[in-house]
Amino acid sequence: MTQFPDRIPLRAAHAPLVLRLALAAVFASHGITRLVMDRVTPFGEVLDQWGFPFGIAWAWGVTLFEILAAALLLVNRAVKPVCLLLVVEMATGIWFVHWKHGWFVVGHGQNGMEYSFMLIAALLALISLQPGVKHEKKHGA
Repeated sequence: MTQFPDRIPLRAAHAPLVLRLALAAVFASHGITRLVMDRVTPFGEVLDQWGFPFGIAWAWGVTLFEILAAALLLVNRAVKPVCLLLVVEMATGIWFVHWKHGWFVVGHGQNGMEYSFMLIAALLALISLQPGVKHEKKHGA
């Protein structure tokens, strides 16, 4: 039987890289899939139904932004502003789509907000790990 190693070769210094790559994969997959599967127009039509002016233009903007955001995260550029904009996107999705379905995405519910909530948490964590973000200093440490 294989034992779990006492030490995992990841260090705290790897956290921003792991988060950036994971978030880039998630947002790239959503944007690219929407584009390739011809789901931009239906997304825009839904936005129109919700009262967004120029729903299809918004859908294209969101789709292209997700692809661009993923690319920027991959190359470690404009991480803080990209993450903040993605937080706004996820919060908007919670407000318009997921809130009314409750917490769970699957299992005990369907289409809930837990996944978007975790993405927001990961995005905020990545922001906090960026250079130039001040952290509280512990007294006596």
